[in-house]
Amino acid sequence: MYGLEDKRKHVWDFINQVTEEEADKKPSEDTWSILEVMEHLYLMEGFIVQKIDDVIKNEEKQPSEQKPIERATNRSHKVEAPEALQPKGRFSSIEEAKDGLNKTREATMFLLHNKSEEMLQQYSFRHPSFGDMDLAQWAEFIGWHELRHLGQMKEVKDKTQ
Repeated sequence: MYGLEDKRKHVWDFINQVTEEEADKKPSEDTWSILEVMEHLYLMEGFIVQKIDDVIKNEEKQPSEQKPIERATNRSHKVEAPEALQPKGRFSSIEEAKDGLNKTREATMFLLHNKSEEMLQQYSFRHPSFGDMDLAQWAEFIGWHELRHLGQMKEVKDKTQ
């Protein structure tokens, strides 16, 4: 659904090759460790799912034009995560982080499983870079966002070797 599982598999393929020591290393003080990136992914997916649910329950229908969300993987354009979506040290191991990500994915799939793409396309909310995106695009964006940060995690691992 929305390519989420295929994109998550790429993340797991990488994470399964990372040691606990590698996951906790930071290339510099102002960059995130792999564990912190995983926490950000957990926070972001949880935020998106909650926002999708809130919009469906409380907002008027407002469709939007399709956006080139696959461009989210282009890391040459820096985006500062809002404070609430920045890591705070929630996870102390890869397994904890994987468990958290599995739980947010379960919540995502539960929310989306009985909603048609057509219904999701009738509602939207704003993305800081892409502008208004419909809820179907937000669901798909979760996977593109993970691939963006997969590139970051690979870079962190390379820099800390």
